[in-house]
Amino acid sequence: MMPEEKNVQSPKMAKGLKANLPPKVKHHAPVVVGGYKIVSAEFVKGATSIKHLPEERLPQIAFLGRSNVGKSSLMNALMGRKDLVKVGRTPGKTRELNFFKVNNQFFLVDLPGVGFAKVSNSKRDQMSDFIRDYVEKCQDLKGLVYLVDVRHGGHAIDVETVENIRASGCPVLIVASKRDKANQSELAKGLRSIREKFGLEQNPLSVSSLKKFGLDALWQNILEALGVTGQENV
Repeated sequence: MMPEEKNVQSPKMAKGLKANLPPKVKHHAPVVVGGYKIVSAEFVKGATSIKHLPEERLPQIAFLGRSNVGKSSLMNALMGRKDLVKVGRTPGKTRELNFFKVNNQFFLVDLPGVGFAKVSNSKRDQMSDFIRDYVEKCQDLKGLVYLVDVRHGGHAIDVETVENIRASGCPVLIVASKRDKANQSELAKGLRSIREKFGLEQNPLSVSSLKKFGLDALWQNILEALGVTGQENV
């Protein structure tokens, strides 16, 4: 009788087989942010053209603002994740529309920062056209959250961008970010400046991703715009 052959794999072969295994899926326990329960939140895709938007027809809320305004950090805080939305070390690093599906109900969309730091003029124009197409043509877009650093009170490019979005018919919610970085005097001055520059009837909602301040009110506005039922609320 022939001796039984042992199935011995070389280290190189074992490494190759391991590389072919599907990636491990990270399972997150539900978290509650601002009274809203996040059961699931996942990155779906990045799009560089209006033709490449997700095929799944779900309502969408987009986030926009100048580079380094804290957009990625705020989205992570809203979804109860630390690093789902990548926070770039270089402002303006995001150069595509990134779609994140929440609770299998809707998308939160991370748009390239206004100003697009470290990007050539031709690339900046291309991305501006893409954002304009998305805002004007995406039927699933229910509203846009525009972030303004409360310490700066809004720049001319912020006002111009918001006016263009409003002209397209897309609802815009102005949100003052980085509240934790401003003292009471700076906060009051910044909120007043934003209210006046953007023609608001009252001071804008202010938030802090670090201190988790204002996330409940922001979620309330987002869910209302989305028309999402309260089935995931606690």
